[in-house]
Amino acid sequence: MSAPARATRTPSRAPRARAAFTLLELLVVMGILLILATLTAISVGKVTRDAKLANATNSLVAALGNARAIAIRDNAYVMVTFRIAPDRRGRALPREPQAVQVVTARWTGEVVTSSTPLPPAATPPLVPPVRALPDDVFADRFIAVPGVPTRELPTGILVAGPAFGFVTDAAVGRNDDQWRTQPRFAGAANPSATPPTYAPDLTRTELGWAIGVLFGPDGRVLSRNPEQVLEVVTSAGGNQNAYVKAFVDANGDGHPYCGNTNVYGSGPNNVDYFIYDEPLDEPLVDYVPFLAVFNDAEARDRFEGSVASWRGTGAGAIGGNGTPPPRIRDQSLFIDEQSDRITFNRFTGVPGIVPK
Repeated sequence: MSAPARATRTPSRAPRARAAFTLLELLVVMGILLILATLTAISVGKVTRDAKLANATNSLVAALGNARAIAIRDNAYVMVTFRIAPDRRGRALPREPQAVQVVTARWTGEVVTSSTPLPPAATPPLVPPVRALPDDVFADRFIAVPGVPTRELPTGILVAGPAFGFVTDAAVGRNDDQWRTQPRFAGAANPSATPPTYAPDLTRTELGWAIGVLFGPDGRVLSRNPEQVLEVVTSAGGNQNAYVKAFVDANGDGHPYCGNTNVYGSGPNNVDYFIYDEPLDEPLVDYVPFLAVFNDAEARDRFEGSVASWRGTGAGAIGGNGTPPPRIRDQSLFIDEQSDRITFNRFTGVPGIVPK
């Protein structure tokens, strides 16, 4: 018989040392994670900003297309212009945070001059407006198109137009690379008053202008109302720089409303209706042939150290002789680089987007 098999015993192995990260390896991994988190945050922020801008641009294009359709349908002159959205508690208060409101308005066929009679009293709760316009100013009266709701753009998004008439002097041709846009108001609001009141602080308010796009009855974009004359003062001693502008009569009193602050000009007969520095202002509108939509909040981040010089109505706020005020100068640089452009077909007036 064969011998029984001898049991074999496998020798035990020595315990393996446990693997671990060194402090240097941990620091390297943490650094990589921090970099990835930072890049992710930047990417998400950029995507969010781009989406916000795209949403505003698309909304504005839709409003422009609708205004063009109304002009053709009604055989009328229809304008799209922009205001700072009012608070729901009262039109005298700007909405906070401030946002741009897109307004679609139609010409009533009326022309306001310095001799147009005022109504017996201003519509409450507004104070009586400063009435007299210079003798060379005719203002086309526009009112909001009934049944067309206003659109509000996302907060921080503004709309700009080229400053083709920024100053009325020999250097005006040097200003067509500047942009006009909406203001940022500052002041003391009292929403509990009846009606609510708002006292502007013109040392902190950023001045703005009213811009708009005018569609004719055939849908094309116009630079002026062709039914109006340009020269209305022909006497040797008169001012031959006559113009016909438009205004949106938001309060229904029949006249361009200029608020309680008369910053420019020497009195009620020389009120500058172009300056948009109070929530209730109805400034004269400059027609523009194209628009730029931009993220004003992003521009402020870029020019953080210069924003203080954008405020107030002191020297340089308007600019002249080809020299733009600080806000217009800085924002124009940003708009040139970081805005969506809305242009219009020359023959049809159909709006289109030229992305940044």
